Amino acid sequence: MDFTVMSYNILAQDLLEAHPELYAHCPPEVLDWNYRRHILLEEILKWTPDILCLQEVQENHYHEQLHPALSEMGYKCVYKRRTGTKTDGCATCYRSSSFSEISVTPLEFFRPETTLLDRHNVGIVSLLRPVLMRGSDVKATGPPLCVANTHLLFNPRRGEVKLAQLAIMLAEIDRAVQSCKAEGENCNLILCGDFNSVPHMPLYQLITSGKLYFQGLPAWMVSGQDDLSHRAHCSRLFSPLWPACLGISDDCQYMSRQDTRKSHGQKAGKRRYSHEFLLQLRFCPATFVRPLDLELIPGVTDNRPDTSTETYDKRFRQTIHHRLDLESVYKHILPVSGGPEVTTLHSEVGAAVDYIFYSPRRVFTSHQKTGVHYVREGLTLIGSLSLLSEDVLWSMGGLPNNKFPSDHLSLVAKFRVDLNAARPGQLR
Repeated sequence: MDFTVMSYNILAQDLLEAHPELYAHCPPEVLDWNYRRHILLEEILKWTPDILCLQEVQENHYHEQLHPALSEMGYKCVYKRRTGTKTDGCATCYRSSSFSEISVTPLEFFRPETTLLDRHNVGIVSLLRPVLMRGSDVKATGPPLCVANTHLLFNPRRGEVKLAQLAIMLAEIDRAVQSCKAEGENCNLILCGDFNSVPHMPLYQLITSGKLYFQGLPAWMVSGQDDLSHRAHCSRLFSPLWPACLGISDDCQYMSRQDTRKSHGQKAGKRRYSHEFLLQLRFCPATFVRPLDLELIPGVTDNRPDTSTETYDKRFRQTIHHRLDLESVYKHILPVSGGPEVTTLHSEVGAAVDYIFYSPRRVFTSHQKTGVHYVREGLTLIGSLSLLSEDVLWSMGGLPNNKFPSDHLSLVAKFRVDLNAARPGQLR
């Protein structure tokens, strides 16, 4: 089965109007939402992706215009608005003729119990199953596909926040993978979005290599959006990178859920949380909040817990890991000129910050004589829509323009999945 994935930051109108200086080079007519919406829907219709991951989707535009139009095109959609006062969010859509829904999990990265995660970004993790149409019959078949869609924090100086947001995303993807393995199924992966990180920098390396040594790393270097090496002082990352009350280990896995414990081979008892895990929450930042009506008695009620004791997970090392096998669709270098690919451009900068990551197909030889192979879950990349250079985009008047309705370009990739792929432990 072949299927197409599109990832697209469509530029929320509220954000455009809040930062007019970024679009001073654009004629006013190309900044009008109705004009941009028309081109956007034409572009989606042109490529007809089976899976559509959108970022910066303004809530009222989604409910009033985009969702009705996409429904007419045959898509089923889920939307997650950013928390707080933000008016935009992410939307994940899939063609009901190609996939059926197993589960959908909206994610909020803002966590009031820790000052680290004080930004209102979100994500969506969907678990889908391929569908085969045979006449009027619809048959769900083949291995599940986990589709994750997110828009990470922009701030180039808050690399520690970006990594924590990404860890939440990876932990939820891992949970979906483990739930499939518990049912005896492999799970293929697609991770899309605006990651606000340029290629080959630490955040990108964590996704594609599965590990990142971060001890002493300057926070701005995590994404590489800005070079702040000239500054005399800069914030650096040190272990532990996030508090234990987040409930995520440095392996980017949930520490407290029973299904995760089972995946590690731990015996699941009647209690949902272990005694060791609960002890880590004794000095969670939420316990430092003083009730408004508490009488202040010197030496008594003004005392705070002794945080010198073990507050964080003992296993938190100086390296972040994950066990998901992910590879970028795009190679970030234009094939002819050798120049850098660009996925976003406005008056201040052009860069690649949008990605489609996927789990590539792996084949391992089990017996040299017989030629028997063990086929691991994975997708075959058939092709992708070419990106453009910054020079070419400026020759078109920059972004947005009368061809491209956003300050980002759409990413499109075509994959092939083996509907008869081997299950875990099977030989083929």
